[in-house]
Amino acid sequence: MRIAHVCCLSLLMAPPLWAQTDAPISAIEWLSQPGLAPLTEEPLVVGDPTRGAELTEIDVVELDAPVEKTYGLIPSKISGIPENFWTDLDPRMLRQILNAAPLSGLPAADDLMLRALLAETLGAEAVLNTRVQALIEKGATHAAYSLLAQAQIQTQESFGLFAETALLTGNVDRMCRQLNLSRHLSDNEALKVYCQARAGSWSTAELNYFTLDTLGAFAPTLSALLAADLDPELADDLSLPNVDPNQLTALEFQLRAGTGQPVPTQGLPLKFASSDLSPSIGWKTQIEAAERLGAVGSLPAAQLLERYKSGQPSASGGVWDRVNAVQTLDSTLADPILDPSDALLAFWTIMRGQGLAAPLAHAWSPLLLKFNASSDGDDVLFQMQVLSRSNAFDFEPTMVRLQRINPHILSEKFDRLMAEFDQDVPASLPFRSANVIRAMGLITDGLEGNEPAVIEAVALFRAMGLTPLAQQLAMEFMILVDMQ
Repeated sequence: MRIAHVCCLSLLMAPPLWAQTDAPISAIEWLSQPGLAPLTEEPLVVGDPTRGAELTEIDVVELDAPVEKTYGLIPSKISGIPENFWTDLDPRMLRQILNAAPLSGLPAADDLMLRALLAETLGAEAVLNTRVQALIEKGATHAAYSLLAQAQIQTQESFGLFAETALLTGNVDRMCRQLNLSRHLSDNEALKVYCQARAGSWSTAELNYFTLDTLGAFAPTLSALLAADLDPELADDLSLPNVDPNQLTALEFQLRAGTGQPVPTQGLPLKFASSDLSPSIGWKTQIEAAERLGAVGSLPAAQLLERYKSGQPSASGGVWDRVNAVQTLDSTLADPILDPSDALLAFWTIMRGQGLAAPLAHAWSPLLLKFNASSDGDDVLFQMQVLSRSNAFDFEPTMVRLQRINPHILSEKFDRLMAEFDQDVPASLPFRSANVIRAMGLITDGLEGNEPAVIEAVALFRAMGLTPLAQQLAMEFMILVDMQ
């Protein structure tokens, strides 16, 4: 079978792209890490709430009005997130604020936001969709898919998110069955053709493709990709233009991979990165994807470390220097006799500014805490220990030592910050999304040089009754601010 009228594909003369993609692995196991900021005085250490879970078929129902339901992957008693966390803002306002809010840059705050996105909380479908979209943008595509799978898909918007997460996670069969049964859920004619082919309805898919393509329904590149999907022989002669990272859809991403010309994810939005975590992908590419996801907390620290340890570098420079530093420190920490000082310093120097010191410290937490870091020559070890589990350290003496190690940080405002913790602050602000997002924005401002903003963020978290979290943020700031 050859689709004749698309033989002009050779007119698309840009050189083909290369790399490999596959279905991504789970991205929600970070919840089991010791670095999660406790919302109570007791640390929260939990397992993967979706491991081994069976996802039921998504039902389509028609409702007259939005209904608030509880959605989430982490029970409230484990997450510490109040059930009404996401209900303090109008859904449209919540979307605007959350979409505009970057990750704060401090692990404790970013872990809190990820936990809130995954917690069992109330909200209408629009609120759920906003949470799902935020997870997608952070690269937590499997978590987004699992969260959305709890809902009844009622609108085209919901199905659009379902389709995107399904395509990004390799769950296309489930999604396509849903679309083939309820075609009103999408106006994406290319997706409908794609799903008809997945169901084995080749004649129907070809007829719809020819009809719509004749009417100009598809852009040239998408038309060529759909044709090659319907007739794999066309892939041999397929010449594709370069990708616009900001315009690339999950469907085109999958179609390009299906033609043997997958798109390298390094220059793409974070949501595509987990595709490069498959064992079938080259080791260097896996590491680079793991670093991108690990830096924002969307990949468990243990998995990041495992990627670094899963081979032997045959070159130097760039990513290989980081691999060597991690592997050397890992083996040194595991040896009860060796002094880790030199390996720690080499690691600290190379990884400084990469956003990876904190997640790797989490991964090494049990090993790091075995060492005595009381002497002045152990400052790097001490900072790594604090990053690994700050709730194991007394706050005030830890802050004093960190200020001595990094005197340029909060040099004129350190006393003001500490005075904030000396005050008896009642829990006067609700622990809700608007206040948390505002506080995280202040942390971002602080990391960009506005140090008083960090003090204001600390005050906000304390006013929400989250003093242990505020302490953890203060310690992380003293260590990480000049690594941004």
